[in-house]
Amino acid sequence: MSPGRREAPPKSVKFYSASLSAGAASDSEFVVDIVNRLQQRNEQEVLIDEVDRTPTNLAPPLFGEEAFVWSRFREHFQPASDMMEDGKAPSADKTDGFDNLDHQPNYEGVIDRRSPSLEAGQKTYHVKIRLTETDDIVLFENPSHVVSLDAEEADLVKEQNRLFETRPKARRTADAEAQTRDLPCKSRSVNTECIHRQDVASFVSNYDMYDTYNDLERHTKEINVADSASKLEITTYSREGMEDIDDRLNRNPNFHLSSMILQRLLAGNVYREQQIRFRNMYPPDPCREDIRYLYRLDVLWTYRTVETLGKAVACASWCPANGDIVAIAYGIYGHTSSDDRGNGFVYVWNIKNPVNPERRYRFDCPVTCVAFSQRTPQLLAIGLYDGLVQIRDITDSTQIPLAVSNRDKFPVYQPIWDLKWVEFDNENKDEVIAVSQNGWVMKYTLTIGQYLLPYPLLRLDRVEGTLEGQEASKEAQPVKIQSDLHPQALCVTIHPVQKDKYYIGTDEGSVHWSSINDPFQHLGVLQMHSRGIFCIEYSPWSPKIFLTCSGDWSIRIWIEDLPEPIVTLSTGFAPIQAAYWSPTNSTIIASVTRNGVQLWDLKRRSSKPASETTLGSLTTALTVIRFTNCGRSLLVGDAEGKAHICALEDMPFPPHFQYRELQSAIYSKLVTTPDLLTRVRRMGYLGY
Repeated sequence: MSPGRREAPPKSVKFYSASLSAGAASDSEFVVDIVNRLQQRNEQEVLIDEVDRTPTNLAPPLFGEEAFVWSRFREHFQPASDMMEDGKAPSADKTDGFDNLDHQPNYEGVIDRRSPSLEAGQKTYHVKIRLTETDDIVLFENPSHVVSLDAEEADLVKEQNRLFETRPKARRTADAEAQTRDLPCKSRSVNTECIHRQDVASFVSNYDMYDTYNDLERHTKEINVADSASKLEITTYSREGMEDIDDRLNRNPNFHLSSMILQRLLAGNVYREQQIRFRNMYPPDPCREDIRYLYRLDVLWTYRTVETLGKAVACASWCPANGDIVAIAYGIYGHTSSDDRGNGFVYVWNIKNPVNPERRYRFDCPVTCVAFSQRTPQLLAIGLYDGLVQIRDITDSTQIPLAVSNRDKFPVYQPIWDLKWVEFDNENKDEVIAVSQNGWVMKYTLTIGQYLLPYPLLRLDRVEGTLEGQEASKEAQPVKIQSDLHPQALCVTIHPVQKDKYYIGTDEGSVHWSSINDPFQHLGVLQMHSRGIFCIEYSPWSPKIFLTCSGDWSIRIWIEDLPEPIVTLSTGFAPIQAAYWSPTNSTIIASVTRNGVQLWDLKRRSSKPASETTLGSLTTALTVIRFTNCGRSLLVGDAEGKAHICALEDMPFPPHFQYRELQSAIYSKLVTTPDLLTRVRRMGYLGY
């Protein structure tokens, strides 16, 4: 060491904590016990095969004081360069598997067959590697200092905690987490001036009040009270020349849109569970144990307004693109007095708002039928009692129709009882087929102008003689007079495959069919019922099987090219207003009479319906029934202007092979008529 230089003190790192003596001198038995255990742990050695395998502590001890001197650190962690000063590297202990790897093996004549690029005389070399598991190295260990409440020393620990909490507070502490970030607090201030209030009084004489009210315009309005025939009068006052705020809001489209959205939100709070059921968000579990087929109807909600009370639900149509939207026509039903035939309505309802309709269309005559277009779903065709046909665009909030039928070209003044949209795959045209009470079958084409282009297709005539099919009773045959030579066309349907072919049901119980491409040409006629036919519906699973319902209290299922029905369903003594196939189950049919709704299952029985449900009051006649697009709900309308949305509960699960179930159900019904069963079997496959 050179003179004048002092030796630097050794570098060390110290960790200070509570001393071991302080812990040992404590009066607490718990602290003394922990200190003794730590000392025993430090003195314990781990011997494996007479070799000391005791792990070293990486962290400083919890008690006491220890200094890590730089010289001791160099003794324990000596670099590899210092250890190889003698030219020899420290050799690790070899395992038994590596004893024979010190000499070079003889690889003469060894060829790697997996590599075809090697030559015959080229040598290959192999290296043998053996992997062994090393001992576990404990990097960090943090023993728990928590005592369970069930332990023997739990009472002692509770007492020590109590003494610690009640000790004289020599230093400042806080009951909060340590080493956490400070939460940034946002400050907000009011950027307005202080509002000063004061009481002001004034004197007004009777003469001043009299003159003031004489200068105001008085407006008295009557508002109908829901579910009641009474009306509430509201009187408002306004200055002369001032604009009425109600008229101004009614002309504002943004106000109507905001009101509609607000009504949807409010209705969702009340009808949330019913809307979830309508959307089929929780379908029934087919694997549950309590499965029972009860064919039950559960009313979710009812569409009704004060304006349409007393107006019968004449027709309904679900939007094909959006199953939440339905158009309902309010008109007449049965023998309605002439005083009640003054006006009609068409409301477009949405399940998001079951209280108020989102579109209201008012007409000067009753509405008889409505239908949505398949190709253009926003277009709605409306048939009226005075013979007019209108096309409305429901996306347009105005009350202006898109097109109206022109009577100057071809006048029709009889009621339009039914209409259907014509859907041709190769033509981009919107056309409607409508049938009227005077026997005319009209086709209307939507053009650029404001009028529909009319085109007569057929004029029905009463059939003379005996028709093929069912025998019509003599009482049912109408009296042939000169003014009644044409039957009433009550319903129309289009063939599901042959789009140009249509079927018409008349009041004399016969069905006429013709083609759009051959106007004024009959293709055939068949006597199917003894009374008027109200509905013709094809099966969704077969283009050759269809049903008809009539006023002779029966539903009949037919197959094309067969003059007799294969299945007949009778309700007893009630005319059937409408009947439709289920879109989800090929063997289920829903029908409606004045008294209730019937659900038929062809797999079970045909003598009586599987279930019959009465809706509303017993004196209210039911008029309309429609399946929803999903097939798990029904719309049922009555003569009082109410439309009930019913969920189908405890129904059979849809079969995997729909047509096969329908075919087997029909074959089982024809067991008693072997001749007809043989003819049906010979027709072969009848599905799509």
